[in-house]
Amino acid sequence: MTRRRRDCALLLFSLAGLFLLYYTSEHVIPGYKTLENRVYLSTPRSEALTASSVEEPITEDRETSSPIELDEAEHAYDHNEGLGSVIGPSGGLTNSPGKAKATETSRFQKFMAQYIPEESVAKEKFLADQAAVQSVPTEAPGWVYNKTAADMFRKRVVGDSRFANGDFLVTQEMVEKYGLTTDGAKPVKIDVPTEVLKGFPTESPFKNKHFSTCSVVGNGGILKGSGCGKKIDASEFVFRFNMAPMGDTYMEDIGNKTNLITMNPSMIKYRYETDTRREIDVKALLHDLSAYGDSYLWIWAFLSQRHARSAVNVQRALLGTGVPNQVIFPYPLVTGSITTFWTKNGVEARRSSTGLLLVSLATQMCEEVRLYGFWPFHADRNNRRLTEHYYDNALPKEAHSIPDEFRQLQLLHNTGVVRLTTHPCQ
Repeated sequence: MTRRRRDCALLLFSLAGLFLLYYTSEHVIPGYKTLENRVYLSTPRSEALTASSVEEPITEDRETSSPIELDEAEHAYDHNEGLGSVIGPSGGLTNSPGKAKATETSRFQKFMAQYIPEESVAKEKFLADQAAVQSVPTEAPGWVYNKTAADMFRKRVVGDSRFANGDFLVTQEMVEKYGLTTDGAKPVKIDVPTEVLKGFPTESPFKNKHFSTCSVVGNGGILKGSGCGKKIDASEFVFRFNMAPMGDTYMEDIGNKTNLITMNPSMIKYRYETDTRREIDVKALLHDLSAYGDSYLWIWAFLSQRHARSAVNVQRALLGTGVPNQVIFPYPLVTGSITTFWTKNGVEARRSSTGLLLVSLATQMCEEVRLYGFWPFHADRNNRRLTEHYYDNALPKEAHSIPDEFRQLQLLHNTGVVRLTTHPCQ
């Protein structure tokens, strides 16, 4: 009897150990571990991207326990960039090839479905926006670039001379000089291992670079039927958002030139992570990136520890492929400074949208900044019904104050800092 009890006890102990192993592997953020109130990102060579809370110690790092991560998961849908579409960058229905294609389609469609409104809701928004547009002042006619006002804005929006002249990215030099933190409500210091540090550029590719004209292309539905493609492509440098669809279907309205494309870090999980270990489906990623040529891939990586890990994994996945696309991350002190600037200037949101952030940074690189696709309404000035994006009607969460941002863009237009186009180009 005693032996049987001992055997039962050993069995229960083993089962408890297996349960604990399963629980931690499923519920702790893949790749993150906790050690003396510090978290680190595992690397293949056992190096660590470590982090410690600036404001309070981190005792747990489960995916559902961080307020920052919950907010990002729910509210990362940006009006000007969106979370992408079921339509792929080249106009196809999905992006992942082979067997993974059906799985990814189902998962991504399910995720996007929560943002697609019923027709009654969409019509209600159209009618409400029709009324709202009547009170929106028109932009000043006869736009003229005002260099004095633009130079003043360039200096104020970044606010720190260390990050001026295009030096606003995470680089080896920047990390070694100033360190690295997450860009959130509770910043987290990150210790970067050598292997990860080597993946960052030695210096910003935009440092001391200057372009005479730049197009920043939002994804607003106002682009549909605009005929702005040729004007967009005429700029020396073109920014686009969040792997938005390209191709012949849209070319007349949005053009086909891309020098920088952004990727919302939240979409990495739904499009490119193949399993719970968050390995990147490189073939699917390369397929999607091919629509944007040799453009830079911009990811706002350090919004949270979880997003940082996903973004670094994308960077690593591309490094060994030989593709010309370089993955770049905005430096958190810069994005935080820009958000603070806009908060002080009438944009009441916990952080700026990627659209407003890139418009701000474009002024650091470009003499004349031209904006297209920035219009937060489902009706234009002629009462034409619009969709949220030129490619779909998925509505954003209330993470950003898009109407406030639009008013600020109008102000910048009227003072000659940027040129905002909200009407057909032909």
